[in-house]
Amino acid sequence: MTAMLASILAASLLGLVAIFQFLLALALPFGRAAWGGAHRVLPPRLRLFSALSAFPLGLAAWIVLARTGVAMSPWQPATVRVATWIAFSVLALNTVANLASRSRVERLIMTPAAFACSVCLLIAALSNDR
Repeated sequence: MTAMLASILAASLLGLVAIFQFLLALALPFGRAAWGGAHRVLPPRLRLFSALSAFPLGLAAWIVLARTGVAMSPWQPATVRVATWIAFSVLALNTVANLASRSRVERLIMTPAAFACSVCLLIAALSNDR
């Protein structure tokens, strides 16, 4: 898999998860797939966290696209490279957290999504692009 394709796949997955977080913030009944799965509809505090979490997801999508030259960045290539490694690390930890969730739905849906995204981020981080 080329780094550019990996970055596009990672950004797409991150975008889908960001949309999912916004839907949770709007009180749609998808809470069993997030935040440990304890609530069908998230309480206000977790809805706020879902809304806020969409922004770093979007930023990570932009960073990985910038890493492979698909998107423009005002940052130096070294900064984008470091940011890609940080995004990879966060997603790798998120994969472990999703795998440990008490929610079967979260384990079945979010764990593979986080894992696939972290693999794509790793490919982009290791690439010689930019």
